[in-house]
Amino acid sequence: MSGALITAYRSFNKILKHLPVEGSLPEMLLRVIELTETTFNDRQTSILLFDKNKKKFMPFTNKNRNKTCRERFMINPAKIHFENVCSKKKIIISEHITTSNEYREYYSLKTINDLNSCYGLPIISSRNNVLGIIYSHCSQNSMLSDDEYELLEMAATVCSIAIENNIKQQELNHFASYDYLTNIWNRRAFYRHINKAIKNIKLKNEYIALYYIDINNFKNINDQYGHRFGDRVLRKYASKLQKFTNDKTGVARLGGDEFIIYSEVHTQIEANIKKMAILSELNHIEIDDIIVTASIGTYYIHASNIKDVNIDCMINHADMSMYKKKHLFHL
Repeated sequence: MSGALITAYRSFNKILKHLPVEGSLPEMLLRVIELTETTFNDRQTSILLFDKNKKKFMPFTNKNRNKTCRERFMINPAKIHFENVCSKKKIIISEHITTSNEYREYYSLKTINDLNSCYGLPIISSRNNVLGIIYSHCSQNSMLSDDEYELLEMAATVCSIAIENNIKQQELNHFASYDYLTNIWNRRAFYRHINKAIKNIKLKNEYIALYYIDINNFKNINDQYGHRFGDRVLRKYASKLQKFTNDKTGVARLGGDEFIIYSEVHTQIEANIKKMAILSELNHIEIDDIIVTASIGTYYIHASNIKDVNIDCMINHADMSMYKKKHLFHL
């Protein structure tokens, strides 16, 4: 093994050691690119990431270094067939990129970077799924040397670990903030976001409005129609309430059949209009010919009246308002 590869191995290990601390995928991938290029300075490196939602490969760009990453990018992702990459899972060769028509839009980059061919390896996950492709670009139509190929394999492995770590971290963050059944905020996330909203209205001299929603006779619904039907009701209500979310309004499930909404509003009139809109959305929900209703309680507070903020106290006020409405419902 050459001295350059030994140095590269050590550098890649340093990247992996910092992964749990730094954790930023763009920074990790950029360090892989820079390390690969430093080891063999006659080549340039680019990375394509597979977007599961769009079902295609997208060029990796770092927002802070967008220009640099874009100039490294030499492959047209529209020309890469995911099925072919998945089936081969081996080196991908794209030669003569400055004379082939499919790379016509990249011809100008030859003048900038003097690149003429490229070789890529799929970035494979621990479950053998394709996460992306890492490319090495060269000015000559020459195959990769053994050292260069090994370096590219190392880089692909480190990319795979970084990408999978990022996916797991996103999943953990989601589970920590979102209700597992309804996929809206849980109590912890609600408290975090309403604290930010309270700080915001203090700057703007506005109101915070709380809307506490409770499904009427939910226990009876569960007992009579079963918990699966009850879960469908909860998901239906969550999807209805989620329509109100925006940068000034947040929705959460506090637990059981209890939901809460906060909203930043200019006036109490605006808060009442929003309340009526919520009531209108929840007024008549029908699932399998069964009508389900809900009660809503409200609490408004102006920025000037918020001293030492007690969110639990605010929620309790809205809760008590809701129970008054529920009592009228049963009369």
